[in-house]
Amino acid sequence: MKFQSGGRSGVLVIVFSQVRIPSGKFGLERLFAKTQHSCVFLNDTESQWYLRAEQDIDRAIDDAIAQENPERIVYYGASMGAYGALMTGLRRQDGEIYAFSPELSLGMAGSQSTAYLESPAPDKADLLALKSGGMKYPIHILFGLFDWIDMTGYLAMQRLPHCEKRFCYGVAGPHALHDQLYSLNIVRQLIKTFQRDVSELLSARGLLISPSLADCAEFVGLGQALAENALMSLPDVSRSLTNNPGYGLLRAEHFALQGKPQRGAELLQEWGIALKDDAVLKTTPKRWRKSFLIRAAELYLSCAERPKAQEALTDCVGQFPIDGRMLQLAAALEFVLPETQ
Repeated sequence: MKFQSGGRSGVLVIVFSQVRIPSGKFGLERLFAKTQHSCVFLNDTESQWYLRAEQDIDRAIDDAIAQENPERIVYYGASMGAYGALMTGLRRQDGEIYAFSPELSLGMAGSQSTAYLESPAPDKADLLALKSGGMKYPIHILFGLFDWIDMTGYLAMQRLPHCEKRFCYGVAGPHALHDQLYSLNIVRQLIKTFQRDVSELLSARGLLISPSLADCAEFVGLGQALAENALMSLPDVSRSLTNNPGYGLLRAEHFALQGKPQRGAELLQEWGIALKDDAVLKTTPKRWRKSFLIRAAELYLSCAERPKAQEALTDCVGQFPIDGRMLQLAAALEFVLPETQ
C-alpha cells in the first residue's frame, strides 16, 4: 500500500493495480500523481484479484479517510484492479466506482484470471446480486467489446434489472481498454474532477457501441467453445459482428482448427488493413492491432505459404515495433526483417 496525501480536490481515490506490477510499485501511480486528489494505491502482488484481502484493504482506506476527511471517495481500477475496485466499492458502499474491463466471473476458461488464481474463485452470483440492489453511489463499468471475456461481463450486466445508479458502457476496444482511453486523453479528462459524463467522452470519439444481445451471445458462445476446445459450426455472421475485429480473431482460430489456416490468415490480413485505416479502430492499442498480422503470418507458415507469411510479417514490421514473437517468426521463415519505419 502507498498513500498519497495532501490532495486539494477533496477527493480520495482508491487505486487498485492490475496484474504483474512488482512489489513496491503500483499501477496507475504516475497517472494519479499529476492530479489534485489524495490517493491510496493498492497492489495484489500475488495476482489473486484482491480476494480474501478485505481486512488489509479496509484498514488502508479507513486510515486514509481518518487523515484526509475527504468530501468524496472514488474506487478505480483496470482489469484485475477493476475487480478489486468493484468488489471493494460495492461492499463498502461509501464511494463511486470506475471499473475498466473487470472479469465478473473469475476462473473462466480462456480468461486472464484462470492463469493466476491459486484457489477457486467466488461464485459470480454474489457479485451480480450486489449490482442488482439499491446502491448509494454511482457505479461505472466499461467493457471492451472487441474481447469476448469483456463481452461476457457486458452481456451479464445487460440482463440485470434496471438500477439508476449503475452505468454500463460498451466500448469499441479490446480488453486493454484503459490504455486505449488514456492514449486518447479520455482518462485524463475523466479523472481530473470525476465529474465528466462518461457517455459524452466516449461518444465524442465514436467509441460507445451497443450491440444486440443476440450478437453478444454469439460472440461469447464462440469464445467459450474455442476456450473449451469444443468445436462448433459457425452460424451465418450478422452484419454487426462482421464489424467486430475481436470476432474476426475468433473466426480465424476456428478456421485453423477446422484445417483451414489459410482462410483464417486471409481474414486476419483483411482486419489488419481495417485496423490501420478505420478512424476508430486505429485508436486501439498497438500491441493488440499487431497481433492480427503476427497471427496471420503464423497461420500462413503452418500451411507452408511462406511468401504470404513473409508478406504479413513485413507488413507488421512496417507498422509496429519488433518483439520476440516477430523475431521467432522471422527465424522460422529464415527471413531477414526489414528496417522498421
